[in-house]
Amino acid sequence: MTIGNHSEHIDFAVTDLGSKDLYLRHDWLKRHNPVINWETGTIIFGCCQCVKNLFPLPNADPDDHWDEELEDGDRILAVNMEEELIIRAIHHANDLTAAANMEKPKKTFEEMVPADYCSFRDLFSKENFDELPERKPWDHTIELVPNAKSTLDCKVYPLNRDKQEQLDKFLDKNLKSGRIKESKSPFASPFFFVKKKDRSLQPVQDYRKLNEMTIKNRYPLLLISELIDKLQGVKYFTKLDIRWGYNNPTVMFFGLTNSPATFQWMMNDIFKDLISEGKVTIYLDNILIFTRTLEEHRCIIQRVLQRLRENKLFLKAEKCEFEVLETEYLGVIISEGQVRMDPVKLARIAEWPMPTKKKELQLFLSFTNFYCKFIKNYSKVVRALTQLTGNAEWTWGAVQNQAFQQLKKQMAEDVILAIPNKTGRF
Repeated sequence: MTIGNHSEHIDFAVTDLGSKDLYLRHDWLKRHNPVINWETGTIIFGCCQCVKNLFPLPNADPDDHWDEELEDGDRILAVNMEEELIIRAIHHANDLTAAANMEKPKKTFEEMVPADYCSFRDLFSKENFDELPERKPWDHTIELVPNAKSTLDCKVYPLNRDKQEQLDKFLDKNLKSGRIKESKSPFASPFFFVKKKDRSLQPVQDYRKLNEMTIKNRYPLLLISELIDKLQGVKYFTKLDIRWGYNNPTVMFFGLTNSPATFQWMMNDIFKDLISEGKVTIYLDNILIFTRTLEEHRCIIQRVLQRLRENKLFLKAEKCEFEVLETEYLGVIISEGQVRMDPVKLARIAEWPMPTKKKELQLFLSFTNFYCKFIKNYSKVVRALTQLTGNAEWTWGAVQNQAFQQLKKQMAEDVILAIPNKTGRF
């Protein structure tokens, strides 16, 4: 951030600030301790070699009611992090993975998909995916809670030039294909982008206000413990990634609260026989095929690809892996007889800042809970932190900080879990 002759590196949280570009936190003002002239709207730095460096404060916008979203106890000049933490986490985690993938050379279709499956080339066609999906039994519905609002207003997130161009292209393309249409719905939701692993931008509709009014679908998703239990004795793995998974059922887009449940229900129903055979497991748009022998493996792949074709579900070749002995799935590295944590994902843990309120702590614990099987005495280590997530008063002291640092230390260790043999002795 550069203000006049003052320059520094600083992390910003992405949020809706209306007409303003940014707000500076109270701790920033405390650290620099500038002199603020409220009459002239100027600030004078008294440190950081910025003496007598004046810059104007932005004029107040009477229509900008950003402070309505502040939590009790928040400083008036602090960025509200309550709802932006997840967006920030997505950006950061994907940046790490994108950086790791930057050095990998791009492959041709023939290099990504083995010759045995080239007859299914149509499944990897982006053009075929652009067709409007057919009506299906799993089409998404949005059921509102009793006495819900009849209208929903929203603020528009400011986009830079690149993102605005991407938005224009997205609208033109999807309006032409019929995947979206102009709407007069009284329920409006803002729109933004997040960076994907390949550094491209993924459009996201911010449905948080609508989600608050929606009756929740409790359809279960796959647990990592269930995945590990299924992998005993297998050697060969194939991972398939469905292109724009949530767009395959109609009336559904990324961000709706029940989108995962709807999509998981659809996938489980389509592949229920293969799942029952214990050769396939599915987590949303990620399919994992695992077998003991290569011959059986190739047979299962053929059946899965044919099922995808029948249901017009298309794949992204660059995110698929075929007939490998080791693969990353759901944030873990799987190979014959063992599972370990993905080091790229864990790189974020070492940089995780100390939580300053419950929402930040809950986000941290939601990440560590996913990997709890890899952490010895996890419930004991995390006890001092979980006590702060309930109705208890927020008090971060030496005990909580020790638990936080201990948890980060154990997460950084390269722990390998052996897949249990159910016929052996426990």
